[in-house]
Amino acid sequence: MKKKRILSIVITVFAVILIALLLTGFYYISVMKRTLKEVTTAEEAPKTILSVYVLQKDSAQSIEDTIGYSYGISSSYDSEAADRLLFTLEDLLKERPNVIEFENVFSLTDALNDQKVNAIILEEAYAESIAEAKGYEWTIEGIRKIDSFSFQEEESVSGSESVPQEIPEIFTVYISGIDTYGDINARSRSDVNILAFINTRSDKILMLSTPRDYYVDFDVTQGAKDKLTHAGIYGIESSMDALKRLYDIEIDYYLKMNFSGFVNIIDALGGIEVYSEYDFSVPNIRDYQKGYNELTGIEALAFARERYSFAIGDYQRGKNQMEVIKAVLKKCSSPAILKNYPAVMNAIAGSFDTNMPENQILSLIKMQIFDRKSWDVSSFTVDGTSSYQPTFSMPGQNLYVILPNEESIVQAKEQIKEISS
Repeated sequence: MKKKRILSIVITVFAVILIALLLTGFYYISVMKRTLKEVTTAEEAPKTILSVYVLQKDSAQSIEDTIGYSYGISSSYDSEAADRLLFTLEDLLKERPNVIEFENVFSLTDALNDQKVNAIILEEAYAESIAEAKGYEWTIEGIRKIDSFSFQEEESVSGSESVPQEIPEIFTVYISGIDTYGDINARSRSDVNILAFINTRSDKILMLSTPRDYYVDFDVTQGAKDKLTHAGIYGIESSMDALKRLYDIEIDYYLKMNFSGFVNIIDALGGIEVYSEYDFSVPNIRDYQKGYNELTGIEALAFARERYSFAIGDYQRGKNQMEVIKAVLKKCSSPAILKNYPAVMNAIAGSFDTNMPENQILSLIKMQIFDRKSWDVSSFTVDGTSSYQPTFSMPGQNLYVILPNEESIVQAKEQIKEISS
C-alpha cells in the first residue's frame, strides 16, 4: 500500500513537471506568435536609400549648408527615387538645386574630387563598393556623408516565388547578411551568402558559404557578370537566382538579417562561444584567441566581418561566419534559449525578413522546444582565383572579383547531394 502511495506521488509529481514543461513550451510559442506579427515577412516594398556626400574638407555639415551647391548624380540610378530626392532637396533648400548628370558612379566621384560639383548623390548600396576600385581608395576617408533619404518603392517583388506549403523533411534556406544598420528593407549589398541545407530526418545541416566577391551572373544581368554581393542591390531574389544558377539547385526559403539585428539577437542570447582558427585583433573591439572565445554581439559581428587579418582573406571570413552560425545554433539548442527567450524574441522583431510562412516557423520552434534536437553541422566554402574584372552594376572601372574554381563547385554539389539523400 505504501509502495503504491509513493508510486502515485512520483507519477503525480512527474505529471506536474511534464505539464509545466508543456505550458512553458506553449508560453514560448505564444511569445513567438506575437513576435511574428512584428517581423517583416516579405510584404513591405524594398527601400532605396540615397545619400548626399561632400569632400571631407568641405565645411557643409547639413543639407541646409549646401544652398547654392551644384549636385552631381549618376544617370544609372533609379529615376523615380532620384526625382523624389530632388523634390525633397528643393523643399529643404527653398530652391531647385543645380544638378549635373554623370554616366556612372566613378565619373560622378571624379567630378566631386575635381570640384566640378560641390556635392554628389550616391545610392547607399554603392558607396562602399567605389573604394574597392583601384585608384578610388581615397574615398574611404576623402568623402563625407551629410544626410540620407529613404524612398520606398511602389511595388514589392519580394516573396513572389512560391514556397513549400508544409516544411519538407529536407529543405534549403538562403541566409543573407546585408551590410547595413537599421532598416531591414533597405536595398543593400549582401556580405554574407550562406546556403543552409537542412535534413530533419537525419538531424544534419550543411552550411555552404560563397564568397561575396564571387563572379556570377543573375536574372537582371542578361548574361553579364557581377560580384555576388552586388546581386543584393537588386533584391533578395537576385541573390537567390545567382546561387541557384551557380549550384544548379532550388532554394525553398530565405532569411535576411542586417547588422543591427545580428548584434541585438546575440546579446539577447547572452553572448555566444565561437571557435577561431587563428589569433587576430580587430582594433577598438578585442583580441581573438585561437580556440573558443566568449563573444558579445558587437564582438561576434567584428569576428564575422574581419578579412584583412588573414592571408586567405574573404575565404576565412566565410569560415568565421559559419562558426558564428554554429555557435548560435548551439546556444539556441541549449536550455539558455528558454532563459533568454523573451529577450531574443524582442531582438528578432523587426530585425529580419523571411519568406517562410508563420505556421512553418512555429512548427520548427515546436520541434526544437519539444524534441530538443541536437544538430550535426558541417560546413564548406567554395574558392576561386582573384582577379579584376568589369561588373554589370558598376561599369567604368574593373573591380576585385573571385573567379569560381569549378573543382570546388563540383565538391559543393557532391556535398549537397549527400545531405539531401
